[in-house]
Amino acid sequence: MSNLNFELIAYLKNPYLTRIPEKVEHPFLLVFRLGLICLVVGITGGLILGGLIGLKLIPDPGQSSISRTSMSRPVLFIFAVFIGPLVEELVFRAQLRRLSASIAFVAFICGAILTTILQTNWAFMISPFVFVLLYLIYRYRLAGSVTVKFQFWERIFPWHFHLTAICFALVHLSNFENGTGMLSLGLLYTLPQLGVGLILGYTRMNYGLKYSYALHALYNLGPMLLFLYKP
Repeated sequence: MSNLNFELIAYLKNPYLTRIPEKVEHPFLLVFRLGLICLVVGITGGLILGGLIGLKLIPDPGQSSISRTSMSRPVLFIFAVFIGPLVEELVFRAQLRRLSASIAFVAFICGAILTTILQTNWAFMISPFVFVLLYLIYRYRLAGSVTVKFQFWERIFPWHFHLTAICFALVHLSNFENGTGMLSLGLLYTLPQLGVGLILGYTRMNYGLKYSYALHALYNLGPMLLFLYKP
């Protein structure tokens, strides 16, 4: 367990492109150990957030979306444990291993941020234009040389890795009733998601997408069981 902690911390300090092993020894044990780390990180982030709100250092973001949902409990369980993690892993983690896919991700995020700021869905119209611009730069400045492309991707990857985790966290502002209006303090409200997002990114890069999905589903399972079985 301690070796895994050291490896995780070292990787998060300096993310890099790494080869996924053909076979992972003890896969269930690996996911369980990573799940425990996510649990500790999530609880710690939640306690810090609760303390900041309790001391009135930051405004109360309101009720969580789970407590306000109109979904039936079985549907909510399926969405939170299976569908939600799958969609989020495909959006936020799948593209981490491909420069071309990361271009689409950055374009999408630009539209999402502008939509949140302007509070209008029309702002998403910027995404296709950002994608075309970035793709043209990629196509005519990088794609012609494998060496240049790899060197560029290797250089910017640490920044992109952390950007992905930050965007993953900020998306979860929508979990709060007043969350989307507090974008400037977004990372404080989403400290648990930021920490877990970094761990999911490490898992995707070092073990593969199916492991980050399994870990994500396992992490969501705990809170959902508590919610479903509370009186």
